[in-house]
Amino acid sequence: MNCETSAEWMSAQLDGELAADHAIELDRHLAGCESCQKTRQTMARLAADIRNLPRHQPDDSAVIAVNEAVHQLAPAPRRSDFGPVLDLEELAEFLRVTPETIGIYLDELPSFELGGKLLFRRASVEKWIERREQSIPPTLPTARRHDGIDSDVILQSLDNLRMIRMN
Repeated sequence: MNCETSAEWMSAQLDGELAADHAIELDRHLAGCESCQKTRQTMARLAADIRNLPRHQPDDSAVIAVNEAVHQLAPAPRRSDFGPVLDLEELAEFLRVTPETIGIYLDELPSFELGGKLLFRRASVEKWIERREQSIPPTLPTARRHDGIDSDVILQSLDNLRMIRMN
C-alpha cells in the first residue's frame, strides 16, 4: 500500500466507511510508516475538532435563497405523466421534440382549437404515432428518410466529401 491510498483509507475509517479487510491492511501499513502515523494523528485531531464545533442554524431567508438558487440552476425535470389533453409545449415534451418540430408536423397531427388555443388529445396523438409506425416499410430498415432525402443519398454524399478531402 502506498501513502496516498493510506490517507484515503484513513479518511474513510474516520468516517466509519472503511471495509474491515481494508482496515487490516491499513493497520499493517501504519505499523511501519511513521509519516502516515503522523497524518492519522492530525486527521483524528481535526475530525475531533470539527465534531466539537458549535452548530449553527442558518436563517430561514438564507435557506430560501439557497433553495431558489439551486432550483434556478437545475434543469426542469421531465414530465412523465400527461393528462388526456396536451397543449403545444406539453405535446413537444411528450414526444421529446422541440415545439418547432411539432410545427413541421402540425398539418398531420390530430388537433382541435378551444378558446384560441391549439390542443391535442393524447389518445389521438398515440393513434397517429401507431399509424406512422405502421407506415414504415419493414423490408427496408436501412433506407430511412430525413426531410425527404434517403439516408443512402446522405451517406453517399459523405463518402464523396471524404474522398475530396483525401485528394
